[in-house]
Amino acid sequence: MLVVEKIKVKFEDKIILNNISFSLEKGERLVMVGQSGCGKTTLLKTLAGLLQPTAGSLYFDGEKVRGPAERLVPGHDRIKLVNQDFELDNFHTVTENIRLKLLAFDDAYKSSRINELLKLTGLQKYSQRLANTLSGGQKQRLAIARALADEPDLLLLDEPFNQLDFNLRNKIENYIDVYLKKYNITLILVSHSAEETMRWGEKVMFLKGGKVVRTDSPINFYQAPTDKLEAGFFGIINTVYHQGGDIHFRPHQYALTATKNRDIEIAVTLEKVVFKGWYYDHVFKVGNRKIYLYNEKPLPSIQSIFVATLF
Repeated sequence: MLVVEKIKVKFEDKIILNNISFSLEKGERLVMVGQSGCGKTTLLKTLAGLLQPTAGSLYFDGEKVRGPAERLVPGHDRIKLVNQDFELDNFHTVTENIRLKLLAFDDAYKSSRINELLKLTGLQKYSQRLANTLSGGQKQRLAIARALADEPDLLLLDEPFNQLDFNLRNKIENYIDVYLKKYNITLILVSHSAEETMRWGEKVMFLKGGKVVRTDSPINFYQAPTDKLEAGFFGIINTVYHQGGDIHFRPHQYALTATKNRDIEIAVTLEKVVFKGWYYDHVFKVGNRKIYLYNEKPLPSIQSIFVATLF
């Protein structure tokens, strides 16, 4: 469905994206991760036809996706992007912002779809407010509603839930999940959240310095990172010095007695215990470093733990 071939984006003398290639089938879900400034947002805008690649090609359902240099009105009718700029019609109301995405449909469908999306995003009582009077979180919700309005074939989301409260975020995430499955819509999502990445990603693409350094499943990224940068993205990593080098392990990856898989003994000194809901977070000192251990109940008094290095 989507084919990306050796995309390069360069601004003046700075290379933002370098030789990016991948493909997605209809209905697949890809999450792009990496440090800030690695090119994720630039890649999304390029995929949406809003930025002209310096080199390379994009194809969507066999047709070339043309950038601003090749198309009078940038963008693609069947590819919708929710980015961090929101790109709302600021001097139209919330309702008008959604209606403008539904011009091809009859009045009955427009009314039904607008009401559905207003309810989903919790914007009913703001329906007649101008977009430029909304808060950041309300603008983010409106941007999501606009992207969903005309049922795209490819949905591009750039950190779409970061300004939403917990309950509304769950509600919108569940709706989008059902919506994507129902219509077999392809998704590419940019995230800095490990939880979000593991929830949404069938495949995860890790970018570094404008290049794809690894594409794999979320579980493989979590269980078998190749370095500290990858490991740290998917959760807290403990690092301690042992017998001439550093070893790395996650807060739940330890044993209180030696096992076949965890046989490296580390001396620990308890500093504090913090209740985190369904588990307790234990802070221990190891030499001049601190480590964190999770357990469902407070750990008994211990002087050492047994671990295996993650990479």
